[in-house]
Amino acid sequence: NRAVKSHFEVMSEGEEDESDDESDDDGQKSEASADDGTPSTGGVSKEELKKIRKWITETTRPGWYASPPKNLGEPTHGKLKAAQWRSAMEFDIPVASAQLWGHSNSTRHMLFRCTMHLALAIRFATAHEITDRHINEYTKHMLKHLELLLLIDPSMRLRPNHHNALHIGEYLRRFGPMHGWWMFPFERVIGRLQRSSTNFKIGK
Repeated sequence: NRAVKSHFEVMSEGEEDESDDESDDDGQKSEASADDGTPSTGGVSKEELKKIRKWITETTRPGWYASPPKNLGEPTHGKLKAAQWRSAMEFDIPVASAQLWGHSNSTRHMLFRCTMHLALAIRFATAHEITDRHINEYTKHMLKHLELLLLIDPSMRLRPNHHNALHIGEYLRRFGPMHGWWMFPFERVIGRLQRSSTNFKIGK
């Protein structure tokens, strides 16, 4: 989930901070900020964050589908579960970013594109059937996502998990669909153990 978390950190930067000029895809400088005071290529204004939370609250979804917290982006909701990160990046955040910055004239269209490349990479990687096309598309979209992340925030340092994400295509080719070897079952067991009553004395 590191790539997803890093992406949301980039999206959230504009809530408090303003940034210097950023370069667009052609290497040209764009304006430092949008009309609402948020960075031209990254960041989410407080007003936009309110809209995203409103859309999350109003969305009707299956009972088994994990929903992001209604106060997404605030420290008070605590640590998100992996299923919530996946839900947010598969549906909620891409839909919200399309409504906010999907138009090609938007000053933060690059952030929309970055979001969609990550969402598409996740969809191809988590398909129930994996083909060479799935693997190639996943790798293409993940590479583009990382490239755009660095264009949006040149000061950002990629983490080891970003590097690991570029090897997932190899794992899919070796081991097949991710559902057969991802860590959700183990996370579920860990969660149950954490909720178990114990006196911290083995055997008693």
